Amino acid sequence: MARPRTVIGTYGKIKVTQLREKSPGQPAVFEARARFRMANGAMRRPRARGASATAARNALKKKMAALEKEATGGVIDASTRIAHVAELWLAEFRRKVDQGKRSPKSLYDYEALVRTRVKPRLGELACREASVTAFDNAIKAVYDADGAGTAKKMKTVCSGIAGYAVRHGAMTVNPVREVEPVEVPSRGEIVVLEPAERGDFRAKLAAYCAAKGDSKLGVRARAWTDLPDIGDGMLSTGGRIGEVLAVIGDDIDPTNQTVVLDHHLVWVRGQGMVRMPLRKGRKDGLVIVVPSWSVPMWRRRKLESGGGPVFPSWNGQWQFITNVTKRFRTVCDDIGYPHIASHVFRHTVGTHLDEQGTPLTAIADQLGNTPAVVERHYRRKRKANEATAGALESLFDQGEGTG
Repeated sequence: MARPRTVIGTYGKIKVTQLREKSPGQPAVFEARARFRMANGAMRRPRARGASATAARNALKKKMAALEKEATGGVIDASTRIAHVAELWLAEFRRKVDQGKRSPKSLYDYEALVRTRVKPRLGELACREASVTAFDNAIKAVYDADGAGTAKKMKTVCSGIAGYAVRHGAMTVNPVREVEPVEVPSRGEIVVLEPAERGDFRAKLAAYCAAKGDSKLGVRARAWTDLPDIGDGMLSTGGRIGEVLAVIGDDIDPTNQTVVLDHHLVWVRGQGMVRMPLRKGRKDGLVIVVPSWSVPMWRRRKLESGGGPVFPSWNGQWQFITNVTKRFRTVCDDIGYPHIASHVFRHTVGTHLDEQGTPLTAIADQLGNTPAVVERHYRRKRKANEATAGALESLFDQGEGTG
């Protein structure tokens, strides 16, 4: 009868051989060896030595304990805790980040959610115990404590963890798929720069930032004096702030009146701000034809950039997005526009194009979104068409009563 194959992550019989007997001034030497089966099925033959048979055997067991962790670190089953599966899923996500397939920002958000939300609420459950009810209750608890936005991310993370468990045999189905959808409250009225506000806002923004330039900030004043151009950059393209801040001189063609948006800025741990390919959400780049009123600014910025960042920090590096948005917040509060923030510029572009009668598909092309997203986030509620209302006047013949 054939000998049974060694199970992955385990070893066979340990054999100990004495290599040298004890002599004056020299200890005895024993060598222990065994066959260990790795995760890929290959056999390794680790060895370890010691001054006695027991010492050699213990040294080998220590070495094989490390091999066992290496061989079975990704092997999970129905008894594996959710906390461990979460760490394995995060490790898989990190590899995708390293390969450029996922955003570092998403990784940092998911790591924080696993640490502060998933593990405290679900971490000690075995995979077999992680039911639809368990996930549903955890996500609802996050909704109640932190709101819909965090709850949606929590559901995404839980689904990723459960999906990993399914792929590796610890679960048969993904229970998160059956969890009740997270309802996002209505966003309310879309906030934009109204037509009557736009000229006044730009003038006050320019004056405020020019005064900052005359202060004692020195070269650091550039962080403020560049804000009007950054605002115009967003208003002339409809781009997100991280996409506009990622523009380099070579992306600008003043002759053809175009600006290319095909990168975005992301903060990477240990590196700072990094210019990443594609737009936010790994969407393809756009070649934007900009309005003539913005061309002088883009031309000037191209010449000043030398081919590098068009909106650099005071020391020539990429700007931190959070710092720029905070400065816009400060300016808007100080000049009498507390309802305006940097993301409102993109909303203003989408809403203005809609109110000018631009088809939703064209607006979607401009913003790099789908028509459904434009309808949901950039299109205001409208009054019924007046022509329709006029037609309804003839619903009853003249002279007939309506009561």
